[in-house]
Amino acid sequence: MLQLKKGNRMELSVEQIYVNPDQPRKIFEEEELEELSNSIREFGVIQPLLVTRGEDGKYLLIAGERRLRASKMVGLTKVPVVVREADEKDVALISIIENVQRENLNYIEEALAYRRLMEEYGLTQSEISRKVGKKQSTISNKIRLLMLPEEDQLLLAKYHLTERHARALLRIEEDEVRKKMIRRIGEHNLNVKQTEKLIEDFLKQKEEQLRKKDRMKFINYKIYLNSLRHAYNSIREVEGNASFHQKDCGDYVEVCITIPKSGKKIY
Repeated sequence: MLQLKKGNRMELSVEQIYVNPDQPRKIFEEEELEELSNSIREFGVIQPLLVTRGEDGKYLLIAGERRLRASKMVGLTKVPVVVREADEKDVALISIIENVQRENLNYIEEALAYRRLMEEYGLTQSEISRKVGKKQSTISNKIRLLMLPEEDQLLLAKYHLTERHARALLRIEEDEVRKKMIRRIGEHNLNVKQTEKLIEDFLKQKEEQLRKKDRMKFINYKIYLNSLRHAYNSIREVEGNASFHQKDCGDYVEVCITIPKSGKKIY
């Protein structure tokens, strides 16, 4: 568990606080900010922001960007903060833990935050699991969603599709098909069950098309062999010493037609 020294509570000018560029939360809904700003206008900032001392007498925001944004919307010049000593790794961890525990992150933001902890700070999924209080399988499933291209991730956010929608879409390998599917799901407001059926129907149709294609290849293969045999039979009518050899090599058939130049018999 992450241990930090107890911080000092004080008030800071909003101009003294700068936002962490690596803050895991990237999307702030205007409606949410409006609701929070109305609450702050009436009751003030109830929970202090969490900061650490930065450079030039300023303070790096660790947690509470939504509160800071809403405070600025209201016109507050000062906000309550708790100042804690924290290094870069602690800042990243606290930002993620605070946002995850408050369910402030969408699942893509959460997945990106976990991946950053792994890539930049060398944490394992097991260690992340212990620190954020979630099962390792949950962490693994979140990170797996990052297999979706960034454009797809943005579309998921645009249509407010859930994590279960995203997991279902991972089954589609073709990028363009997946994008069209996301738009269709979003524009028709399909729930998870409807989405899973849509994808299952698509995959079954795709499998059937592949089977038909394979059958056509098999039919063509027979046609090709028959054509070669007919050609060989025509050759034999003129050149009786010609030979035909066919060998099944598993993934392909090897056919050899030998035509003598000397008129000698070939075996």
